[in-house]
Formats: sequence, C-alpha cells, structure tokens
Amino acid sequence: MAQEIDQYLKEQFCNGLKVGESGSKIPLHTHFEEIRKLLEQIFQSSWLAETDEYSSNREKVREKLYYLNNVLTECQMLSWRDQLTVCKIRRKLNDITEELRAWAQKGTTAAQPNGQVSSSYERQVTQWSTRVVDASRVHGFDNEVTLLEKLVLRQGSDDQFKAIGIVGKAGVGKTTLCQVIFNKPEVQKYFLPRIWVCMSRKPDEDNDTRVAIVKRMLDCLGVDEEIIKKVHKDRSLKGLLYALHQQLYRKRYLIVLDDARDNDAGDTRAFYGKLDSLLTRDGEWDCLAYGLPKGYGGAVIVTSRNEELAKNMVGEENLLRLLPRSDPESFWKIFKDAVEEGTDKDSTRLQFKPSNVEDLKKQILQKCDGFPITAKMLGEIMHDKQLQDQAAPNDTQQAA
Repeated sequence: MAQEIDQYLKEQFCNGLKVGESGSKIPLHTHFEEIRKLLEQIFQSSWLAETDEYSSNREKVREKLYYLNNVLTECQMLSWRDQLTVCKIRRKLNDITEELRAWAQKGTTAAQPNGQVSSSYERQVTQWSTRVVDASRVHGFDNEVTLLEKLVLRQGSDDQFKAIGIVGKAGVGKTTLCQVIFNKPEVQKYFLPRIWVCMSRKPDEDNDTRVAIVKRMLDCLGVDEEIIKKVHKDRSLKGLLYALHQQLYRKRYLIVLDDARDNDAGDTRAFYGKLDSLLTRDGEWDCLAYGLPKGYGGAVIVTSRNEELAKNMVGEENLLRLLPRSDPESFWKIFKDAVEEGTDKDSTRLQFKPSNVEDLKKQILQKCDGFPITAKMLGEIMHDKQLQDQAAPNDTQQAA
C-alpha cells in the first residue's frame, strides 16, 4: 500500500505541473521541473525499488512528496508579487533538489557495475561557478576586497606560498568576493598563471574526486586532454600530481578552489589537507599540496561553507569569515541592479524609479536576513513581474 501512496503522490505532483503549463507559468516552474525529473529517476532506481516499502528511504521520499504537492498548490495561487513567499519557497526547493540529487546518485551508482554512474545521472544539472563577474554590480564588500587583496599580494613576501580560506553560509558572497579579487588588474599583473577551479562534481568525471579535481586543474593550465588521460592511465593519481607540479614549477600562480565540500571519505579529506605542506625527498605524491610548488610566491584561495574543512586546508590563522551583511544601501543597490537588468543572460533592461525608496530599503534589508543573494533573487523576481506587467496591456489590445 505504501508504494501505491508514493506513486500516487508523485503522479499528483507531475500532473499539477502539467496544469501549470496550460496557462502562464507558475513561480519557480523551472525548479519544480528539475525536481520532477529527479523524482522520475529516483522512482526507477535501486535505491528506492529494492527497499522495504516501510523503509526510511521511502519515508524520506514520501515526506518530500507531501511537501512538494502542498507548496506546488500554494505557488499556483501565488503571483510574482508575493516576493518574500516565493523567495522562501525557492530556498526550500534548492535544499530539496540537493537531497534528491544525492539520492538519485546513490541509486544509479548502486545499479551500475564498478560503481559507474548511469547516463540519466549524467544529465543532472550541477552548480558551477566561473571566474566571470561584473564588478560594477558587486556592492558591500569594499573592506573584504581590500583585506583579501592585501593577504593575496602580501608585499615583501614574493617567495612565500599563501593559502587563504573564505568561509561562510551559502549566499553570503564567498564566490563573488573571490571573483572580484581574481579579476583585479593588480592581481592579474602579479600572478601568472591564474586558474579558477570549481570543486563541484561534474557527472561525466571520474568517481574519484581527487583525480577529477587534479585533471581539471591541468586542463585549466592548458594541458592537452589526451596527455592528461595518458598520464592518468600510465601513472594514476601520482602521475597527475607530478604533472601539476611540473606545470606550476617556478611560477607565481594563483589558484581558486571554489566551493570545497566535505562529502568524501577520510582519505580524500586528507588529500586536500595542509596545502602549505612541502614535498619531501621520499614523498609519496599522495596529497594535493605536493602538486603545488612552494618558494615562488604561489597562492591558493579556498572557499567553503564548512569551516573545519577550510581550516584543515589552510590553517585557522588564514581564515577569512564572511558574516551576513547589514548595510541597507548595499542591499538596495544589489536589488535595484537585479530589477533593472534581470538575470545575467537577460538583455532587457528596465527603468526602476519607485517613489517609496526608503520604505523599500527597509523591507529589502529585513527580507534578505543578511544574505546578498536574496536581494539579487528578489530583484530578479521583480524584474520578471515588471516585464509581465508591461506585456499585459499589449496582450489585451491584441485580444480586443
């Protein structure tokens, strides 16, 4: 009976999305659609199919289905005007999506020989950051930018290796801060090469995240893909680390390791630990630090939500803790930029000149709870709403 209930709840959720497609799309439709695809995958996976109907796995999925059906109904009754509610739901959906991805991965990994990941999992969307940022749209980080720039450049220590960690909750601005520093002219002039390495896992990469990350670093440094594959085949992880060391030898490099996560086994955590460690004569080439030459002024910046992980990598004395923001002017600028420009890919620019600016500033600061990303999301929601409002009169005229 429990399996029938689960199936019914899933079908109810999927049918609810189809209803939404018949008219204007409901808020967060893209988020719901991604969740639907993940649910379809989970229901076909061994992680769910090969367990008892009253197992904890099914209970976890059933709990999510009850919530998703309720919140989908709520969104069908909402409009883009309900910004705070939509924003809160978006955060919860992001959390659910992360959990479902993990469950889907467990099912597909268990079903494949040698732990290979199936093609259905390969199609999943992964969070991925880049070095690109529009510095003119970054507000409220002046002090942190100045401090981090001093730490990275650290005049008078040209030959000293630097490892710096930036820690804080999701959405507080860790990646954005790094992007600003990475692209500053002074930093570009001082370091060569500079590479940006997102630590999130790509579905089509090696299951061993250590191998995947070192391969990614070599690729960023311009090493041919076929050479990387041959080195790995002939000499495994040790060969990749040696190749990385050779690529960076006698160079003043800057490497950003963005979004480091503690989701691996103990030996993998040890692999990333103590980045300032020196290579010894009898070194086993078994940690990332050995692939990073010391003594030539190289630097590594690590961002992570996990303070203990970052501390293990760079040392507590090298941590920069980002706390939630409290400056109303910064939040207002972030919100206003997003309203006028929308998402990064949106070419439609709007004019936003409200009459009640001071009241809006207070509301935005209160709703964001200290997180700049929320101000950006609220602005993007307002942007979409204004576009819809502008299109509505044209639709009415055409209908007439």
